[in-house]
Amino acid sequence: MKYIRYIFFILTLFLLTPAVTIILALLRIFNLAWTFGGHISKLWANVLLFSSGVKVQIFGMENIHPHHKYIFISNHLSHFDSVILQGKLPSKYRFLAKRELFRIPFFGWALSLAGHIKVDRGEGSLQKILDQAKNVLEKKGASIHFFAESTRSTDGMIYPFKPGAFILARETGVPIIPMGILGTRDVLPKGALLPRPAHAIISVGKPFQVSDDGSEFIEILENARKIVAALSGQELGTSRPKSSPKS
Repeated sequence: MKYIRYIFFILTLFLLTPAVTIILALLRIFNLAWTFGGHISKLWANVLLFSSGVKVQIFGMENIHPHHKYIFISNHLSHFDSVILQGKLPSKYRFLAKRELFRIPFFGWALSLAGHIKVDRGEGSLQKILDQAKNVLEKKGASIHFFAESTRSTDGMIYPFKPGAFILARETGVPIIPMGILGTRDVLPKGALLPRPAHAIISVGKPFQVSDDGSEFIEILENARKIVAALSGQELGTSRPKSSPKS
């Protein structure tokens, strides 16, 4: 049964992803990729969840107004987190992903065509990310998602947050919604190539504003981390292990 499911997932992934990419490319020609890209990505993600046998429960959706835009922040436990969020959050949202994902044939092309943001680490990268994120929020009117630690947790603990999402919230006035993800390490553990049937949970917290002008900024980041930790059931870590690989 396990191998049948793996075959089903692989066939779904390798047949559906090129089809989605072609559809997005055609929509791009008519300047409609932004309008319909989120809906298509949501459908793609939910088909992958079904084919992999992953069950997802989401709590707190009443905290998300369907016609408002937000900056979502969450913990990060697995490469499968983005698929789960794409399938369960409102379709009018985009996320940040590391540049290596954009190099994957069809999959990466689809990410780019749908308007997701490529993260390049290096000098000046934060400002470039913030500029692109502002474009998503202000010109496209879509929400955006940050993995607040910027990389996956390899030991299940939640580590200090990066400031990007909070700077963006302060500069744009868009509220932050914290989320906790639980169970995705069982879906795609470190070293695994294919997802396993498992139960994942997304817990959505209440939105809050970041209006501080600097004096309490670190405290705001730490309070947000505690909220996400409470939503995800993770313990707080002080410093990331040196052996933790970047992702």
